Amino acid sequence: MHDGSESDKARKIAEIQARGRQPLIEILAFGLDEKGAYKVEAAAIDLLGLKNLTNKQAGHESSLYGRIEVSELDARFDHGELTESDFLEDAVLVKVNQLYRNGMSDFELYEVTRGFWRVDKSKVEGIHLALAVYDGMVLEAYEIATWLPAGSGMCAARSVSQAELAHRMEFVGRVADRCIRDRYVGKGVSGLYAPGSANPIRYVKAAYSRKALAEIHRVLEDIELTGEKREWCSNFSFYDPLQDDPYGLENSLNELLDLAYRGGFVPVDYEVVYQSIGKDDIALRKASKKELSNLSDHQLVSILGYQFRDDHFDNGSWIRTYVANGLAYHYFHELAARWGCA
Repeated sequence: MHDGSESDKARKIAEIQARGRQPLIEILAFGLDEKGAYKVEAAAIDLLGLKNLTNKQAGHESSLYGRIEVSELDARFDHGELTESDFLEDAVLVKVNQLYRNGMSDFELYEVTRGFWRVDKSKVEGIHLALAVYDGMVLEAYEIATWLPAGSGMCAARSVSQAELAHRMEFVGRVADRCIRDRYVGKGVSGLYAPGSANPIRYVKAAYSRKALAEIHRVLEDIELTGEKREWCSNFSFYDPLQDDPYGLENSLNELLDLAYRGGFVPVDYEVVYQSIGKDDIALRKASKKELSNLSDHQLVSILGYQFRDDHFDNGSWIRTYVANGLAYHYFHELAARWGCA
């Protein structure tokens, strides 16, 4: 009331007194402990709007307990929990607890998620999925295009010092495809962090085989094949790329295509597949993600089976060549991602 400083609050009080009036002091609530008082403060500030007040900052922990849409609150407390076996892609989890606030725009959330972090360069350079995590829940999923030294790009969401940029990195990317977002966004990941862990970064390795390949097996079981179906299915094996097997994913692809070939699942409608998206053989192999998403499961497996007919097959050595140049892998990854969404 008698503050002689030049703060916004002091100036506002002076304006009221200059009109011959005195500020009215009211108690909004009493008998509260400290934590309860902070929640009431945050609620009052959110209700009135920070721009209408002289406070320099929002209420204590307002980003956690403050104003929020009902749908967002429901998502925060009504989500399934992810385990490492649920991840079909290598991912980096980024806690944004200190930077996030309710009502952030999509762009602001992207900006605070992408940088700037102390990360293991050797690990993140092979990771193309980042998950923004707040209060133990995945808010958004981003496809990473590349990792760069911190400060390489323009940061529009917040100002940073050169000291803050030292020995840190940032990523550039975009919001992930719907299939990826459906798998992770809105899910809980608290169990993936060690209790009391202060590190905002958590790396998760993909677990392709046990879930995705089991689903592949189930789907292929339902496909009407020519040839000896029983033998075809009994020869299906599961490879775990996480068990010291650097060729685990390649072996999975090898087995899938070999069995499709021996099971007689080479397409008779391959030209129809061409016509459906207007692509010739070479262009079809380089089809975009959007074009792949328009193909049916049957068409995708048909393409994979066709790639390795007699004139393509070379005693198994083809797997190294085709995986290396990304042709067959392109389609297998689409299948694994699609069936992993089930």
